[in-house]
Amino acid sequence: MVDFTLTDEQKDIRELAHDFATKEIRPVAWDYDKEARWPQEIVDKAWEVGLMNNHIPEEYGGPGLDYLTGCLIEEELGWGCSGIGTSLMCNGLASAPVTLGGSEEVKKEYLGMLTEEPKLASFCLTEPDAGSDVSGMKTTAVKKGDKYVINGTKCFITNGSHASWYTVYAKTDKEAGHRGISAFVVPRDADGVTVDKKEDKLGQRASDTAMISSTTWRSPRATSSARRTTASSWR
Repeated sequence: MVDFTLTDEQKDIRELAHDFATKEIRPVAWDYDKEARWPQEIVDKAWEVGLMNNHIPEEYGGPGLDYLTGCLIEEELGWGCSGIGTSLMCNGLASAPVTLGGSEEVKKEYLGMLTEEPKLASFCLTEPDAGSDVSGMKTTAVKKGDKYVINGTKCFITNGSHASWYTVYAKTDKEAGHRGISAFVVPRDADGVTVDKKEDKLGQRASDTAMISSTTWRSPRATSSARRTTASSWR
């Protein structure tokens, strides 16, 4: 039988998240939602008290908390404001592929980036013509020399306007369907990356949702244009 009795540490963390939501989020949630304003001050405070990046292992600077503890934090922050809570927790989605399939070099650099400063990352999968039908994506990644060149557009990307890097899914083998899709880490400042459009939503307006596109996503480094983090478990 699975025991969901909370430990004292989990209770303390839940209380911390609840107090943060009570004092820092709920009093301003309506204003942020009404104005569709980015909650940078809240992001900074949440990072400072340790309520972000709870999924990142200790060896990369994170707390390495278990999934249940992470759920407790997300539940409380979402109670404060679902939009702000979404923005605060989105790093978990973007960094999961890196944690699962990235090289040690990539993990240290990109996961470490999130724990060293209050930075954000975005998960780029959905496209204008490929949402739930992931295998229908049109974004491609072609290797040229020691670089990958990625071409495509991703839409409905949470934190897209404010992310320091993106986990981008692209087809490396068009004939292989979903098995021909690979994941890449793309820095925000890579040549050709463009934030095209910020969505004006009906709800969760404090959560930034944007369209990201490029005709050529390249890395400023000679080693690779987009650090490939393929893992057999994705395919």
